[in-house]
Amino acid sequence: MVKSIAIYIEGGGPTSATRDPFRRGISAFLEPVVTEIRKQRIQWRPIICGGRKEAYDKFCDALLNEPHVFNVLLVDSEDPLAITISSWEHLKNREGDKWDKPAGVDDARCQMMVACMEAWFLADPAGLKNHFGGNFDTRKLPPANQAESCAKSTINDALKKATRPTKAKEYQKIRDGAKLLEKVDPKEVRKHCKWCERLFETLGVAIGAPV
Repeated sequence: MVKSIAIYIEGGGPTSATRDPFRRGISAFLEPVVTEIRKQRIQWRPIICGGRKEAYDKFCDALLNEPHVFNVLLVDSEDPLAITISSWEHLKNREGDKWDKPAGVDDARCQMMVACMEAWFLADPAGLKNHFGGNFDTRKLPPANQAESCAKSTINDALKKATRPTKAKEYQKIRDGAKLLEKVDPKEVRKHCKWCERLFETLGVAIGAPV
């Protein structure tokens, strides 16, 4: 069982004012894991990094400087991705990344939001409606069980159309993303998103407890 977990996460914007809500949001979304972590007195550090390359670089630095910590990278895949594909292989082959797998780590240390964090939101339409209000048009969303099969552009377009009748008028990642992480039901997301389930399972194995 590990004594410390750090998860380096893409997103959250450029400042602490925008990153702090995402830190709270991801801890709320991973509440089943975080509850067990606190019960076992394991150190928990969700580190919001802004850009994806910043997340990768900080993760690699942590592997060298904090080898005793169970360090995890969590980034968007940017494309639909079968659960059978190696996460490190995907990042190595993807134009715009071409990242090398650090020495001594396996695929468990590289987790994906497929194709992006917003797919998690599509997997729980009720959570979206709860956030945006009664005029949110869930009919404009793809089926929840197809959330990880959608291209990023499809996800963004669906959210744009569904939020148009609401008071918010549109989905904004910085304004809405962190709050939605606290409102969507992780059970629904895990049911529909295999990569999200993989993240929970990996953390559960690390702490030696089912979550």
